Amino acid sequence: MIRKILIIIFCFNIHLLQANELEKGMFALEMEDYDRALYYLSFEAAQGNPIAQYNLGLMYKNGVGVKEDKNEAIGWFILASDNGHMLAKYALGLSYYHGNGLSKNYQKAMNLFLDASYLGHPASQINVGNMYYYGQSVGKNYPKAHMWWSLAKEKGIEAAFNNLIMIENVMSKSQLSEAEKLYNYCQKTTLPNC
Repeated sequence: MIRKILIIIFCFNIHLLQANELEKGMFALEMEDYDRALYYLSFEAAQGNPIAQYNLGLMYKNGVGVKEDKNEAIGWFILASDNGHMLAKYALGLSYYHGNGLSKNYQKAMNLFLDASYLGHPASQINVGNMYYYGQSVGKNYPKAHMWWSLAKEKGIEAAFNNLIMIENVMSKSQLSEAEKLYNYCQKTTLPNC
């Protein structure tokens, strides 16, 4: 019995020794060992790892283990976003949308939300729909808002259900028909073509 326990402990330690810096950093972050997380994530982020870049951005944005620094957070989100990280695109889009650490810019927010939507991020799909609903950076377009919210609804997002109920009460029959056509077209093509 003791031998089995020692083998398990040995195997676990070997795994930790072989783990890469990202795994070590993420594990340290989960264990709230922020100095070690910062050390390993910084190394990986400097090597261009978008997961490490995004998580460093979160640490700086929320002041977790480091002094809160919105500019530093934005910098890491930009790098991670440029490296294709879906959540970084969303975080950066929110920053532009709300003017948090950046000048408010609806066009840049829309582009980032679209990029994240194409990668499958449902909250970004909600935001794209919201921007069509309110006419932010695009013309107000209820059928397109409906279509984007319908895509998010497929993923079970409660806000999408609520938004669809609300918008269907103000849309005309022709707008509802157009929304259905847009949604059906989206189901037959790739999302960027919607």
